[in-house]
Amino acid sequence: MQAKLLRCLVLALIIAGCFACLPPAVQARLPYHTYTYDYWGDVVYSPAAYLPNRLITGEDLGIGALRTPTDLFIGKDGKIYILDAGNGRIVVTNDRWELVRVIDGFEKNGVPDRFNEPNGFFVTEEGHIYVADTGNGRLVELDPEGNFLREIGPPQSDIIPDDFTYRPTKLVVDRAGRIYVVARHVNQGLIELTPDGAFRSYMGASRVALNMVDYFWKMIATREQRERMALFVPTEYNNLCIDDEGFIFVTTSALNEWDIQRSIDSRSEDDRYAPVRRLNLMGNDILRRRGYFPPVGDILIARKGSVRGPSMLVDVAVDDEVRVYSVLDRRRGRIFTYDSEGNLLYIFGAIGERFGNFRNPVALDYLGEKILVLDYETGTVTEFAVTAYGRLIREAVHLHFIGKYDEAAACWEEVLLQNANYEMAYVGIGRAFLRQGKYEEAMKNFKLGNHRKYYSRAFYYHRREVIGRNFGLIVGILAAFVLALYITIRVREKRRGSAYGEYGSEVGGS
Repeated sequence: MQAKLLRCLVLALIIAGCFACLPPAVQARLPYHTYTYDYWGDVVYSPAAYLPNRLITGEDLGIGALRTPTDLFIGKDGKIYILDAGNGRIVVTNDRWELVRVIDGFEKNGVPDRFNEPNGFFVTEEGHIYVADTGNGRLVELDPEGNFLREIGPPQSDIIPDDFTYRPTKLVVDRAGRIYVVARHVNQGLIELTPDGAFRSYMGASRVALNMVDYFWKMIATREQRERMALFVPTEYNNLCIDDEGFIFVTTSALNEWDIQRSIDSRSEDDRYAPVRRLNLMGNDILRRRGYFPPVGDILIARKGSVRGPSMLVDVAVDDEVRVYSVLDRRRGRIFTYDSEGNLLYIFGAIGERFGNFRNPVALDYLGEKILVLDYETGTVTEFAVTAYGRLIREAVHLHFIGKYDEAAACWEEVLLQNANYEMAYVGIGRAFLRQGKYEEAMKNFKLGNHRKYYSRAFYYHRREVIGRNFGLIVGILAAFVLALYITIRVREKRRGSAYGEYGSEVGGS
């Protein structure tokens, strides 16, 4: 008994010693769990894909504290733009966090002017800065140095009510100069403006999902009761971004919790209950939802505890080179990353007080491989660096997208060495085999990855290949079977005829 206790004590000391030998930075860089969901909706913990690398404050930049910052943008040249709404200014740094300039005002027709509660902005490839100046109900365009170029006021159209109060919050500008605006209390979709700033149309309104119970009550309710009931209207967007192909990603956090739950339970690919969408120029959602579950954030919706309800997605960022996108959950401080097919790759982040946690995250963007997250309450930007594990996943996704399937499969194999429970690695290997025409190997990996849709596709092609390869043998067997059946029938008929002839002769002779 004493020997057993001694062995346990020695083992505990060894484990504690190993943990103590870890660098303090590594121990401090574990402020959250990294995980995914498997096919059955269970949490599967995994190595960290991203770790906090740096915390940036206004004091670090030498400009005083950031007050209630609302948006973050990374320019094509690598410059970092922070919309410091509480101070009414735009802070610009380079990718090494060295201050470039601060835009805290401008002159409009020779008169000093300032922003009033700005909520969002966008920077074009030429460096022009478009600001959604919410409090002033306008858009402001500045040149790269912060000089005033023009002001775009409220949109004018016959379809816009006279009492409409224009409060733009977010915007993007495409390469043709068209402007797409998210505005408060607008549920007809995005406001699309021409390059001149004139109203063109509403674009990308979500499809209305009728609740049949509510619909039934509206049919039998009185007029006063109907007026108190919620209208069947599209969902209001809260943020957007544009990718290199000109498609617009939008997010909403106004969906009904039970609609999201039904979408999860049914593994729906329908966009009516989708908190993130990808819109083409016609306003149609073309986002692919081919993962185990639709991209809605957390699959398990908490209905007890201090933080309840589904994920509240408030921003989306696209990594155009790797072809992945990340969405930010303001409610729990989590970042969900998906590939272009809608497969969940990893989750990280948390609300808390530790380095790498948030209090009120409102915006995120990609700076190369890094992810930057802006915190509204603390006035800080957290820089997350990709780990070796996360880089392997990103590289595998990228290699598959550009058609290097053998190399992608090799990357997924390395991922499995670090996390044998990562089902997406098996799916990635299976997709590589599927592209190469190795259908049987693809089926094996899709089965390990619990991906039934891809398994069915591989099985279809495998069956067709087997039939094609053995077509002559199959036809020969069928022909031999038909011939054997024909001969058997003929022999039976002949025997039956002979027996009848003999019987007839006997009767005639008698």
